[in-house]
Amino acid sequence: MDHSEFVVSRYENRNGVTSWRVAGWLHGVRIRKNLKTREEAAVEKAELELKSLQAASGLRSEATFLTADQLREAESVFRRLIERPRSLSFYLDYALANYREPDCGKSVPEAVAAYLAVREKDNQRGLLSAPMK
Repeated sequence: MDHSEFVVSRYENRNGVTSWRVAGWLHGVRIRKNLKTREEAAVEKAELELKSLQAASGLRSEATFLTADQLREAESVFRRLIERPRSLSFYLDYALANYREPDCGKSVPEAVAAYLAVREKDNQRGLLSAPMK
């Protein structure tokens, strides 16, 4: 049985003290907890119902040091890697080992002009023929 409905009821202990019982099923396991106050029982019921909903939807709550934006980015990256043969750590290690920031940023027109100037000098020095520049 995998019911996700939990019930809070008043319960009389053997010693005569009244408690509040939360009872139900979670992942096929029977849950039955006695709590001192009705408020504690209501909180426990809400927590158990949340766990049940998270399990049904595939979601879970975890404590993390990531910000909300970092967490969303990490989830996005993992979704992009679903069909890939390697782990995120592999790709990150590769990028950290091989990627280098450019020494200086140039626009395309500036880069073309610099390239043509170097080729012109090579041509003047006799390293390149006219069609090669």
